[in-house]
Amino acid sequence: MNRGLPRAVMLLLVLGGCGSEEPAGPGPSSPAASVNGAAPPAAGQEHTRGPVVVVDREGRPLANMLPIATETPNAFETPRVQGALTGANGASELALPRDVHLYVRAWDPAMRMFPNNFYEVLPPTGAATETMTITMVEGARLAMTLLNAAQEPAADENVGLMMFHGVHGAWWPGEGDTDAQGRVVFERVPPGEYTIKVKALASGQLEIGGVILPPGGETDLGPVTLQ
Repeated sequence: MNRGLPRAVMLLLVLGGCGSEEPAGPGPSSPAASVNGAAPPAAGQEHTRGPVVVVDREGRPLANMLPIATETPNAFETPRVQGALTGANGASELALPRDVHLYVRAWDPAMRMFPNNFYEVLPPTGAATETMTITMVEGARLAMTLLNAAQEPAADENVGLMMFHGVHGAWWPGEGDTDAQGRVVFERVPPGEYTIKVKALASGQLEIGGVILPPGGETDLGPVTLQ
């Protein structure tokens, strides 16, 4: 048995079906900062070739996507390794250290798309793994109007967002500012079904379960009252 055989795991709720197995918790830095901080492979360390192909939901290759490998399913962790941006054929490659259990996904530097699956790769023993195909889906938009306990708009406040995956907990953070009517919009968040928690600087916080964010769409929760 090849211990390095990649295991594909679906991440998100996509139009027409549900996949709700894995990811977990964001770290303190933004995804872009974490990806840009990826370390190159250590000199002299043995590696296995990890070919990656990145496609959209229709299976069409995507260029300019960045394959990354982290030591947890957390996309916000600084990658252990990253490959070159994909070309017109959607292909790239990772040099996977042979002594590390890794999780492979792709990252869109423009933050327009998000991975709908990742591959779990046990410490590989051979010269190469099978080709790992990562499917990217369009980001979603989340909006709501925040009211304080007195049912007044939580106007001109900074708002933190945390999205929780149904199985693996904290998954995606965001930040925005309300307008004079208490409306806040979070652009380009991962599509899927989540429990979300919002916290306004002065007016309180609220947790809402079963929020569905369709790929490429918008979910408006309307007025919600903070506690």
